[in-house]
Amino acid sequence: MSGLSFTAEAAKRLEDLYMTADVVAQRSYALQKLRLRPGQAVVDIGSGPGFLCDAMAGIVGASGRIRGIDLSSDLIERSADRNPYPWASFRVGDATALDEPDESFDVVTCAQVAEYVPDVDKVLCEAYRVLEPGGRALFVATDWDGVIWHSDEPERMAAVMKSWEGHCAHPRLPRTLAWRMESAGFTVEDASIFPILNLSWSDDSYSKGIAGFIRAYVAKRAELPGDLVAAWADELPRLSENHRYFFSSGRFVVLASKPHG
Repeated sequence: MSGLSFTAEAAKRLEDLYMTADVVAQRSYALQKLRLRPGQAVVDIGSGPGFLCDAMAGIVGASGRIRGIDLSSDLIERSADRNPYPWASFRVGDATALDEPDESFDVVTCAQVAEYVPDVDKVLCEAYRVLEPGGRALFVATDWDGVIWHSDEPERMAAVMKSWEGHCAHPRLPRTLAWRMESAGFTVEDASIFPILNLSWSDDSYSKGIAGFIRAYVAKRAELPGDLVAAWADELPRLSENHRYFFSSGRFVVLASKPHG
């Protein structure tokens, strides 16, 4: 997987990030694209804090089934402890080797996960394998080159973001995701972008949440001087105080189906 690891503390921070208004809106957008129905069986590959699973379980109902799979035992434990739905379950698992039968799900979701797996094509093949013919798969990924973050020190910003790229295996996955899915056997039905735009340094914003992860990761890599990384982080709230804050990023959403026969 990626250079990120999720201890209990990091899992809580990720949970907080996924409850920001930006990420809640992204989940709503993904659910609109999926058009889930009662009774469907869904597997979420890389379920993280489990919020997408919770939302999907509320739609498929007791006649349906939700399975959340993640490498992090801490995230799985938090998801299972919070889960109010008997028809939703969570297990530790590998996205490249799903412990699920062939053609056992109507829907596969994989949001902000595939880009972290070195063998991303294996993830797509596993998603295809466990999906029933006629079933749908939704993948979400970020192109980290497409993040726009204003700074009075653009070279410093570029250096920090370049170092941050090391946190995932495929920082520009959206550029190849559609044809990779087609190569795995899928038929791509739709591709779109969900925009995130922040004009202030707010606790309820995605950019403030992700900045904490970026600062910790880049500092730990020690590629850049510690005072440079600290100055990068300190500038962001100062820009917001002066009404000069700007952050923009797009989440690329690809919806595909598994052909019959």
